[in-house]
Amino acid sequence: MPRLRLAARRRARRLSAPRRGMALPIALMLLVVLSTLAASSFTASRQTFRGGRNTLIEQRAMSVAEYGLNQQVANWRTELNLPAPRGLAVGRVDSTNVWVAAGDTSKVRITRLTNMLYHVESVGRASIPNPALTAQRSVGAILRLAYPTIEPRGAITAGGRVDLQGSAIVDGRDYVPYSWDSDVAWADSICNGMRGTLMPAIAVPPGTAQSDSSDRNIPSGAPKVIFDPAAGDSNTYVRFGTESWNTLTANATIKYLNGAAPGMTILPVDSAGTCRYSNTQNWGEPFRGAGSVASCVNYFPIIYVDGDLELQSNGRGQGILLVNGNLKLRGTFDWVGLIIVRDDVERGNGTANITGAVMARNVNLSNNGSLWTGNQTVRYSKCAVESALRGSAILVRARDRAWTQLF
Repeated sequence: MPRLRLAARRRARRLSAPRRGMALPIALMLLVVLSTLAASSFTASRQTFRGGRNTLIEQRAMSVAEYGLNQQVANWRTELNLPAPRGLAVGRVDSTNVWVAAGDTSKVRITRLTNMLYHVESVGRASIPNPALTAQRSVGAILRLAYPTIEPRGAITAGGRVDLQGSAIVDGRDYVPYSWDSDVAWADSICNGMRGTLMPAIAVPPGTAQSDSSDRNIPSGAPKVIFDPAAGDSNTYVRFGTESWNTLTANATIKYLNGAAPGMTILPVDSAGTCRYSNTQNWGEPFRGAGSVASCVNYFPIIYVDGDLELQSNGRGQGILLVNGNLKLRGTFDWVGLIIVRDDVERGNGTANITGAVMARNVNLSNNGSLWTGNQTVRYSKCAVESALRGSAILVRARDRAWTQLF
């Protein structure tokens, strides 16, 4: 009996003793695992968010860099086409251009590599207000001038007879524009590298009934009149190297279509020190010195008139004038650059001073060719022609590997 009671007591003590189970450790372990998973998920989500956000900002930087590059090309300042001191010298950098889009900015640097080639680099910066989120990307492009190759055969190149009457003068000497008038003359330094030699005063096709007129009408030329087959070739008036009549008219700065014509006043227009390119009566400023509109001296537009053009106003301009018809000059008109006329230059009673060159295709030869009369003067100037060609050239991308991502 005593043994049975002792065994019962021991069994009772074992049953009443505290029981140490696994529930609590397992619960704690699960909490730790779940917390670790939650923290890992949060960290991964945050990294994914930051990666996506950074990618977005980098893409914005790339987009604004490309935007700045495209805007610079689309809004190219044509004075950069000209040689120094008017334009950008070879090897020099212009870093004054900044473009802004949706709060992001692009700073553009233009480097002139040669007379015809430019490197344009655009550095885009996104999310500038938050330094921790700023991204920067850089793109570049090699650009060239679409430069028409127009080589006049003389001060006047015509497909038919050129009749000089009255006090009309055609001079084949190579002039610096307005060197005969110190008040409005171009500085010699402007024409550095753009001077030519003595040219024929008039170039016409062989067999043309063209006389060398009197010394009063043709004071100088080498020779005064040349009979050149190129003057009778229609391609001379429509094909200009890599460019053509169609590309020039398509890229014209000012167009008069469907019978439209310029008004009575053709003068350079300035607004608060800025040349008003949007004004179609603004054909640039050919004069230099006091009294000239300084902001427009490097503006050489291409003006296209689809039809006959009769200039009756007192005005002035510079660049390339394309007339798809006849040209008649009245009033007082000063022009520096190149004039290409599809038909003839007709009789006019105005006073015209043209410095550069004139090309008249004379498509309608029944009009007996071009007629210059009154006080109309044409003086050859390679500097004027080159300035007009370069100043009005458009910018295009180089053919191979033009675009690069720099960073």
